[in-house]
Amino acid sequence: MKHFLQGLALFLVLSVAFLFLLKMLRPQSDFLTTEERDWLQSQDQRLVVATDPRWQPNEAVADQKIYKGLSDDFLALVERKLGIRLLRLYAQSWEQVLEAEKQGKIDIHPVLVGSTAHSGNWLYTRPYMQVPVVVVMRESLKERFTPELMPELRMGVGHGYGVDAFMRAQGGAYNLVPVESDLFGLLKASLGEIDLMVTDLASASYHIEKEGLTNLRLAATLGSLYEFSFASRRDLPMLNSILNKALAQITREERRQIYERWIVFDVQPFYENRSFWYAAGIALLIVAAVLGLVMIWNFALKVEVASKTKALQTARDELEERVQERTKQLAQANVALEREMSERAQMAAEILHISGYERARIGRDLHDSIGQQMVGIAFLSRALAGRFSDPATENARSAARIADQIDHLVVDMKRIVKGVLPVDVMDKGLLAAITQLARETSQGYGVECEFECRNEDACRIRDNAMATNLYRIVQEAIGNAAKHAKGVQRIRITLDVADERGMLRIRDNGAGIQTQQPCAGMGLKIMRYRASLAGGHLAVHAMDDGGTEVECTFNPSIVLNEDTVS
Repeated sequence: MKHFLQGLALFLVLSVAFLFLLKMLRPQSDFLTTEERDWLQSQDQRLVVATDPRWQPNEAVADQKIYKGLSDDFLALVERKLGIRLLRLYAQSWEQVLEAEKQGKIDIHPVLVGSTAHSGNWLYTRPYMQVPVVVVMRESLKERFTPELMPELRMGVGHGYGVDAFMRAQGGAYNLVPVESDLFGLLKASLGEIDLMVTDLASASYHIEKEGLTNLRLAATLGSLYEFSFASRRDLPMLNSILNKALAQITREERRQIYERWIVFDVQPFYENRSFWYAAGIALLIVAAVLGLVMIWNFALKVEVASKTKALQTARDELEERVQERTKQLAQANVALEREMSERAQMAAEILHISGYERARIGRDLHDSIGQQMVGIAFLSRALAGRFSDPATENARSAARIADQIDHLVVDMKRIVKGVLPVDVMDKGLLAAITQLARETSQGYGVECEFECRNEDACRIRDNAMATNLYRIVQEAIGNAAKHAKGVQRIRITLDVADERGMLRIRDNGAGIQTQQPCAGMGLKIMRYRASLAGGHLAVHAMDDGGTEVECTFNPSIVLNEDTVS
């Protein structure tokens, strides 16, 4: 059944193609007499056509001697029907056309309306194009417009156009406003400088679409047709006869295609158009035929669909097996990934522990070994200074200066040891350690540094590892603010603990955080890791009034492993 339908469809397509080819190859009888054909061949590429540049849609292509438009499409059909080539006179204005006409350089006008001004010099063909005369107005005026109001409204007409003569011939008391061209008239109507614009449908359609005049609407038709003809020189009567015969060869379908290409809206509702009902009837017949073929085709497809469905079910079963296998593999990979993440977290904690251990060892070595040796050196230097009989001698003074310098070095070393090994956290608790750090910051960096705890009982962190991590966060934040922030004069530290939530803030009044500062590097990463160990997170941001705020939330009830102390 399937092969039969495919063969039937192929037969129908080939039959239609054969009939079309037969029609194209059928010899066409010459509609011209022998005398007309001989004369026309003698004039090939010698007859000059001048298109009216004022009338649209006749559009000159920029920087090229080419016209395209409704009348030019008809002219191209005439050339094809006659089998000749007509020369074009490309003019930029109607005045140039009139001047060329006076000089006898024009043989044909392809788009003219019969008028007294030209009837003495030109012969007109039968009208080949009929375009309704329409009234265009702004959308805002359409609701209250009635034909009785037309004499009271300002109506624009193209000066010297056929529409101008047509309206003046009506004899009505219209308030006509001459405009330079249809385009200017439509623009004036769009801007409200005039109320209505009278023009032909083709020009209105072309300009409204091209210029995007979306506020203009078709208000009415004037019940008459604007008829265009070819005009030829009166001294060439045979040319007029030839043009009439060529125009008669243009089919209705060819005319319809040209109209649809250049006229984009109808002058009457589609349901009043006879062509619409013809097209609708043909469409219904086509739809009925297509539905019949679809029903037949559908019956044939059911059998094929059944077999395809079975094949798809088999493929689906195979795919499900593959998906299950892939899911199993992904689950195994996920377990391995979680294990690796756990190992990395453990490794990070171990690295931090090692860092803290080494920091504490260095602090103890500085305090116990180098510090004691420096104290001994200071003692020996003072003893040496005392041995000199005259303390005012240069050697005595040098020994005294050495002892003083070593005393200063001992003080500096104790301060360094204090930063490396926060003994106050271990001995006196977090509050005392941060208070001492704030005092040393004020003395060492020359900035106002103060610490505030809003609830001292709640802020007493019992877990030493937790306290040490919070102390290190404060220490790192203060160091970044004092060393790297520009213009810092004040640093404020606040600690607040309520229930299961703690908040530690370090604010400064400097220039604000910059991504190039060191706190955006390893120091910030370590601070964030410490906050995560404390069951919270850390955020660093610039404040609206200037300065930087380091905000650390933590869970005061967490008990940390001593390995996390650093």
